[in-house]
Amino acid sequence: MPTTDDYFRNAVITATSPDKCINARISNYTDVEIWFRQGTFERYDESDLAHQLGRLGQGAWVGYQRARQMAYRKALELGPDEADAPRPPEDSRRRAYDAALNEVQGEGVSTDGSIRIRTTGMLRWSVELERNAPRRLGEKAFLTQLGSAYRALLADRELKIAVLRSEHFDMGIPRKWLETMKRLQELNKRRM
Repeated sequence: MPTTDDYFRNAVITATSPDKCINARISNYTDVEIWFRQGTFERYDESDLAHQLGRLGQGAWVGYQRARQMAYRKALELGPDEADAPRPPEDSRRRAYDAALNEVQGEGVSTDGSIRIRTTGMLRWSVELERNAPRRLGEKAFLTQLGSAYRALLADRELKIAVLRSEHFDMGIPRKWLETMKRLQELNKRRM
């Protein structure tokens, strides 16, 4: 019988920017492909492009969450009504973890420093572009740098989630390591 992971691994999530000029496809959990509708990249200024990319990120994340929920339903052979039915009350530790997870701030910077992506709970996205970066890089190099910023965002977020999990649940991580990670996170926040 296929598992939730089996269904989700085969899911392909697509999203489009509000202006319908930028597309994204996510497959195999985190493989992301982004492309511009032909002839549109050159028309963007930094501000509009950053806005459209931020909204694309939000839309892709919503699609990602829906695909996970669908995989869960398929794996457990649940109908839509069963999956949405009220669940038994969770313990307070789990509720606190879920609330904190929705506030995890992630950041990814492209390898050349021209693109910075920030998220809060993956539902609020902010994209910042270095002045003239799209023109200087051109479409192909811009997409390469955008991919590197996205991968850095995921790595940053996963590290923060690991620390968060260990704060709420016993993960076997030594307390001293957790304290060191918190101090590093605080130092990084002050640098921004």
